[in-house]
Amino acid sequence: MTFVAVLLWNLAALVPIGLGAWSVFGVLALYWFENLCTGLAQYCKLRDVERHRGKEDKPFAPSAFFALHYGLFTLVHGVLVLAFFGIVAGGLWEDHAGWWISALVVAGMHVVHYQCDWRARGAWAHTGAGRLMAEPYARVAVLHVVVIAGGWLALTASEPRAVLLLFAGAKLAAELAIAGFAWRRRDTAGSSPMENFVSGLDSSKGRSHARPR
Repeated sequence: MTFVAVLLWNLAALVPIGLGAWSVFGVLALYWFENLCTGLAQYCKLRDVERHRGKEDKPFAPSAFFALHYGLFTLVHGVLVLAFFGIVAGGLWEDHAGWWISALVVAGMHVVHYQCDWRARGAWAHTGAGRLMAEPYARVAVLHVVVIAGGWLALTASEPRAVLLLFAGAKLAAELAIAGFAWRRRDTAGSSPMENFVSGLDSSKGRSHARPR
């Protein structure tokens, strides 16, 4: 289901690009919205892990740290896309037919992916919070290196649609590769560096609460 979801939410941008229906801003705005959906889905997964492992009442849970860090990152990313590609480049005032339909496809596929690939198989039982916190940032790296670089090139290119198609296709290929790697290591034992970091946060909180007054 993971590969189907990745394919469909990328086609939600690739099809309008191929039809020449959107400006660079419309494409990058959809990718920003995709990042937002990814963050929300990951936050829900972290909450599931906390609820099923008895960490819901901790004063600084991994989900809270993730919401703060990823939320600020997404906010800054959105402001930059709006300022440079929307206002300065003028894309905000162009027509982007069907943008909300593509946004609904992206959001819907994230919901389906969360329900079918996560909740239906009870993935919280064998997935660490640290790994969940680290997962979205691989996609963020792809987005910034591939898509935003492509956006800048498309603004100055004589054929912006071809540039956008090239970079959007590269994004799709990279995300399918990331999904394949994640699927192969899904049941791999061992902790990631981020999982060790989260465990350190939990243990330090436990020591501070156990300290005699």
